[in-house]
Formats: sequence, C-alpha cells, structure tokens
Amino acid sequence: MKVIEVCGSPLQIGRSTGEALRQEIRAHLELFPPVGGSAWERRRPALLATLERDLPRVMEEITGLAQGADLPLEALLQLNLPMYCDELDPRDGGCTNIAFGAGPDGPVWGKNNDGGPPGDRRPACGRIIRRDGAIPAINFTFAGWVSTIDGMNAEGLALGHSSVGSVFQQSDHHPPVLLWAYEGLLACRTAEDFARHMASVPTSGKGFAILCVDASGAMLSVEEACPLTQVRRPPRGARHANCVNCYQLPVLANADRRDPRGKANALKRQAFIEDYLDAETVLDAAAMRRLLRHHGDVSICRHGGEEVSHTEYSMIGLPGQGRLLLADGYPCGAQYEAFRL
Repeated sequence: MKVIEVCGSPLQIGRSTGEALRQEIRAHLELFPPVGGSAWERRRPALLATLERDLPRVMEEITGLAQGADLPLEALLQLNLPMYCDELDPRDGGCTNIAFGAGPDGPVWGKNNDGGPPGDRRPACGRIIRRDGAIPAINFTFAGWVSTIDGMNAEGLALGHSSVGSVFQQSDHHPPVLLWAYEGLLACRTAEDFARHMASVPTSGKGFAILCVDASGAMLSVEEACPLTQVRRPPRGARHANCVNCYQLPVLANADRRDPRGKANALKRQAFIEDYLDAETVLDAAAMRRLLRHHGDVSICRHGGEEVSHTEYSMIGLPGQGRLLLADGYPCGAQYEAFRL
C-alpha cells in the first residue's frame, strides 16, 4: 500500500494525490467502473448541486484529483458519488473496530479493514493530509476515493467505519456520508464534536456504524442509517467499545441491509470482542494487536470461508501520542509500520 503526504489547498491536495496514485486510480476504475448511464445523467444535477453547496472543498479536491491523474472529471465524480440512493449495494465484506478508553498507552483505536479475496480488491492507499486551515490527519481509503472515514487527526480524534446499510429512503439532496465524515475528520477535535457534525445534516449513502475515540478517552459510536443519525455511547465506566457490521442501538435493529450470514457473523464478532476484552487486565497497544490478529471459532483476522471476508489491512491509532500503526495485509503475518502526525 502506498502512503503519501499531501498539503496545500483542496485543489493542490487533489492534484498531488492524483499524480502520486495515477496507476492505482486507473486500476480502481478498471476493476470497479462507475455505473454511469441514464441513472447518472438523471441524478447528476442534484448530486453535484449538493456537493457544491455542502462540500465545496471536496468538490475542489475531486477536481484536482482528476487533473493530477489525467482522467475525466466525470469518472472521478462517479467514483466518489456512488449510486446508493436508489439501489443500495448489500455486498459488504466486513470490518471490526475497537476502542480502549484508557490504559498504559492512553486511548487506543484499532481496526481491521475487511473485503474480498486477494485479486478482487480496490487498491488501498493512505494519505497524510495537511490541508490549509484544517486539522492535519491521516486517512486510509481506496485510490480515487476521497475517503472511507478511517483514520486519525492531529488533535487525537480517531475514526473507523463498518458497513451496515440502510433500509430508509434517501435523497440526492443530502451530502454523501463518506464525504461528510471526511470533513469531520479534518475539522473536529473530539468524539462529541464529530457526533454533532454528523448529526447536523441528513446524509446519503450505504449506511455505516462509525466508532470514535479521542485523546481524552471519550468513546462513542455514530450509527448512520442514512439519512438518520443516532449516537450510541458506552455505559458509564466502560473500558472499551466496538463497532462491527450491524447497528447496536435497539431502535435501529432492523434498519440494516446485511444478508443473514453477514449479520450473524457481525453479531458473533461483537459478542466475542466484549467477552474477550472484559477478561483482559491491561488494555494497551499490545492487547489491541493480539485481538486484531486473533483466529479461533470467531476470527478477527479474517481469511474468508466461514469468516465471510478477508482482512485487507489493519490499523492501530494512539490518539494521545499522535501515532498510527499500519499492517498492510493480514495482521497475523504483517508487521505494523508507524506513522506520526
């Protein structure tokens, strides 16, 4: 996985990203070409008007991305404005997000990003982003996508998403949830700030559970059943929290679009994580690493088969230290490389 550093205006950041990841972006478009067609033409005016109104800096970045990659702007717009509003795509791999509120290493965030088997994956990348007037952040996404939410900023806010889906009617007049969350990563200093940011507008998109932990140790989950936003906070005194591929708030129990097998696996992972961590005495980076590498009746490091999907890469954030660790590939075999904001 390439990890690049980009800085300047949104347009400059887009251009630098496009130039550095030109081959990877083209590979992404070849593997997952945008749908386009009559549906795109019909919905394009509302989608672009929403982007220009609510996310003008993201619009600038996508424009620069197309310039830097030497690709048509239309292709990058379609890649970043998925057509989920009419037909949600239920094909989700999985993802496991875990947070510790405190411990010898301070708060810790961990995530395994799961998807399809090797050879059938979007090309992943990391970006250290230093945008003019914004909080510096490191964000992990796919080449050509502005964001998949996952990452941490220099104030110590760490975010990780799990795909869930949403049964609710959506609108192209609402900003895309991934791009709205991206702006939150670059603007919010605490988990509560991020929750308020996400709840400030209705969003559109697949629907996600987003785990947040900040440098103070505050933990919460934003359950984005687009266009609805609900905030789930752990019980007072909780030492850990998690997000997997299901909504955990009872009011959203039937709001997902997971297939039965995937949802059953998500619920098993949730129960396993809670039992496993309740038995852990010390919640530190080493404990997080062990859990993200875990194999067993329920595996967190996933290799397909009964575990449904494959772990593509693994992240551990230390919000109080400004450090983020990345293992490219299955974390059971890959070493974690450190990055500092």
